[in-house]
Amino acid sequence: MKRRLKDSMYRWFYVLPTVVLVFFIFIVPIIYEVWLSFQAKPVGGEPVFAGLYNYQRLLSSETFYKTVANTIIYSFSSVFVKALIGLGAALLLNEKFWGRGFLRGFSILPWAFPSFVCAVLFWFNYDYRGTFNTLLKALGLQPVHWLSYNNAMLSVVILNIWHGWPFFFMGYLAGLQAIPVDLYEAADIDGATALQKFRHITLPMLKPVILTVVLLSLMWTMGEFTQIYMTTGGGPIDATLTIPIQTYKIAFQTEVNMPLAAAYSILVLPIYLALIYFTLRQMGE
Repeated sequence: MKRRLKDSMYRWFYVLPTVVLVFFIFIVPIIYEVWLSFQAKPVGGEPVFAGLYNYQRLLSSETFYKTVANTIIYSFSSVFVKALIGLGAALLLNEKFWGRGFLRGFSILPWAFPSFVCAVLFWFNYDYRGTFNTLLKALGLQPVHWLSYNNAMLSVVILNIWHGWPFFFMGYLAGLQAIPVDLYEAADIDGATALQKFRHITLPMLKPVILTVVLLSLMWTMGEFTQIYMTTGGGPIDATLTIPIQTYKIAFQTEVNMPLAAAYSILVLPIYLALIYFTLRQMGE
């Protein structure tokens, strides 16, 4: 009995630093943010309890619903296309051919660039006389105002896809290389077509990797700030105004209102927690 108690204390002794660290860098800030969201704090003044005022103000604001809709459109469309491109590239570069190693290394190049570098690169692409319009003119098409109200969301989605698809490619490629070759050889003996092998072997075996990569990317894309802020700043008007951009503006630019920004974060927190829960559950399986 004493030995069991002693072993249990030893185990707690080893994990105690981690528990303390998590408590102070994760739990305490969340508690403070929840407390702050119920306050009204003028610039330079002391916080005053305001009840649900910040939440009522946000929920009655059209801008709040606009940012949530923009975030969902931006995140889900980007992740969907990145998942398709990454899967196609992984299937292609999993085959043996000359130059495969070079193409694998070259493919991950966009992901190696920091977000602000990607945004600067696309300034030149989105310029009216930039790369994209030069290509359109070469094809006999009319140039496009890429950062106008009607096209701004598409432009930031294209930028995010270009930067993020190699993450899917690398995840899928690792998953493909873990599939036993015996399964494909047995399918060949049974006369299975390439489509049947993809549907009944590749896709089921890749399913855990696909779900994990998609959920992780979805969380990161929903929190993307740099690319949107450096290309459109959330505009024109509110065309690309997402949750991170609006939270930053409320906290530091338009109102300098930290309690309202805290309430903003708390309102959208369940979406992120649900994604984290499904990701951890998937990784556990």
